[in-house]
Amino acid sequence: MFHRLFPLGLAQLAKMLRLASGAGLLVLLTLWPLCEAGAQERLLRFHHFMPEKSPQQLDIYQPWAERIAQASKGRLKIEVAGGMRLGGTAGELISQVETHKVDIVFTLAGYTPGRFPRLEAFELPWIASSRARATSQALYEFYERYAGEDTGNIHMLAVWCHPSGVILSRNEPMIRPANAAGRTVRVPSVVIGEAFRSVGAQTKLIPVPQVVKQFQDGTIDSALFPYEIIPTLKLASLAPHITEFAGHRGLYTAVFLIAMNKVEYESLPEEERKVIDAHSGATLSAELGRIWDDIEEVGRNAFAAAGGDVTFVKGDDYEAWVRASEPAIQDWKEKVGRAGIDGDKLIAAAKELVAKYTDWSHNN
Repeated sequence: MFHRLFPLGLAQLAKMLRLASGAGLLVLLTLWPLCEAGAQERLLRFHHFMPEKSPQQLDIYQPWAERIAQASKGRLKIEVAGGMRLGGTAGELISQVETHKVDIVFTLAGYTPGRFPRLEAFELPWIASSRARATSQALYEFYERYAGEDTGNIHMLAVWCHPSGVILSRNEPMIRPANAAGRTVRVPSVVIGEAFRSVGAQTKLIPVPQVVKQFQDGTIDSALFPYEIIPTLKLASLAPHITEFAGHRGLYTAVFLIAMNKVEYESLPEEERKVIDAHSGATLSAELGRIWDDIEEVGRNAFAAAGGDVTFVKGDDYEAWVRASEPAIQDWKEKVGRAGIDGDKLIAAAKELVAKYTDWSHNN
């Protein structure tokens, strides 16, 4: 019966099994590196609203992704998609990363009103210094000490800001608070918008990509921005008048975030998490602030080269703006107070930290 089942005999059968096993092992050994590489590589989708040809994508986010790929020896690959290429609107980016539609986003905290109430302290008037690096260092420390509970299922990779912003206008500069009455002003957050509403302006919370059309259509008269965005959006011809504040504190800043889905971050192997950690946090936030200072000067020079007009607010006019902002600041403290948040404490902490890093920056 055995010979009917295996007519070749035991010796020949054993030889064939050895050959088959060897061939199978050879195939497995050939495929193993490919299987191992495929199993180890992790693709992360990074989504943001700036144009894909913008300096932010080409000079900041893409090189950052490449550094992480290099540091992880190819195990982490970050695909950067700008211009909302993966769908949705700029105001939905936080929702996209929370629901894990994407893995990482760059956005403004102010695009999701009320989502980061403690970070709003830095969006209030007269908190930011003129330099983004100093304010960004203060902002990240503030985030770690006071605002971590606002993050929920987000793992924050960077929290930073731009230098103190200016007012771009189509027809004439906005020198005193009374000049804002009746104007329609684009604002980056509800918080700074309250200050302009309190002096009679109509405000619109408009994401960056929509601003050019709003100026072209005459829907807005003015917009709050840093200089750095002017070349990207080609705003010098649409809004040739800038109001800049010359006091020791800037009019406002906007809080920027690079946020990662927390579950995705925690699911990474320890070595990959270490790579992410080494390229995020306080160091990345300070570096991004420094870069924003540099590109601010590029924007300032581009505006001047285009023949733009800059008017500096100082002295009594500056103090008039400070006084006019007080009701909006009080309203914010009352609003967050209803949620059990001590607004006075947060404002004091923000000012103290900005002063700390501004002094440090002057000596380094």
